[in-house]
Amino acid sequence: MAVLTDITAVVGVAGTIAGIVFGARQTHEARKLAVLNNELQGDMARLNSDLELEREERKALLSRKQNAEDILTRYREPLAAAAMDLQSRCFNIVNLGFLAEKFGREHERFGDAVNTTLFRFAQYFGWTEILRREIQYLSFPEEEETRCVASLQSRITRRLATSTDEEPLMIWTDEQRAIGERMIVREDDTSRCMGYARFCDDYDACFAALFERVRPDLGDPAANERLREVQRLLCELVEALDPKHLRYSKEDLGLA
Repeated sequence: MAVLTDITAVVGVAGTIAGIVFGARQTHEARKLAVLNNELQGDMARLNSDLELEREERKALLSRKQNAEDILTRYREPLAAAAMDLQSRCFNIVNLGFLAEKFGREHERFGDAVNTTLFRFAQYFGWTEILRREIQYLSFPEEEETRCVASLQSRITRRLATSTDEEPLMIWTDEQRAIGERMIVREDDTSRCMGYARFCDDYDACFAALFERVRPDLGDPAANERLREVQRLLCELVEALDPKHLRYSKEDLGLA
């Protein structure tokens, strides 16, 4: 009977130990599970945060793209018109003798011919500056159309600013921007360029200091190569702004 009691006691102790061990294992597994659960929750929180950040970045990028596209659409026509006017005058000077034979220095309207030419440069600089101001803070999107327009504007700016002793009619980049800035007028919270009448009225006060240096270069045959290249780039810009030729035909641009 004593032996049976001892065995029972041993079994009871063993059971108690087993219970303690099992309980300890459960506690350990529970702690491990809690740790894993916390890590998983942390990973999920970071993933959700990253996804939300990516969504916000995509949303912001889409907004910038849309804003830039809207701005380009808004100013597409006036910029194209200004580029078209200037390229037409460049063509007439280089190929038709507009400031040499037709309205040369001895002609009574030579001064008007020069003034209208300077106005066309100023008008183009003005619309270029307006577009630059509107888009510069929007992280200009990597869309083919907008990149093409920006690239052509940059090439025109550089070609006019090219500095050589042999080539007259050099207008530095800062001067182009300054002329453009002075062409801008605000009406009803909208930017636009002043017209020819106001340009003439404001010429002495606002534009003479910037234009008088190059004024004698107009009509100088040595400037023809610069004007010829600028005219070609302006035609490319017009086509980029009017790719379907809805306003300006290929014949207008000499592309037919």
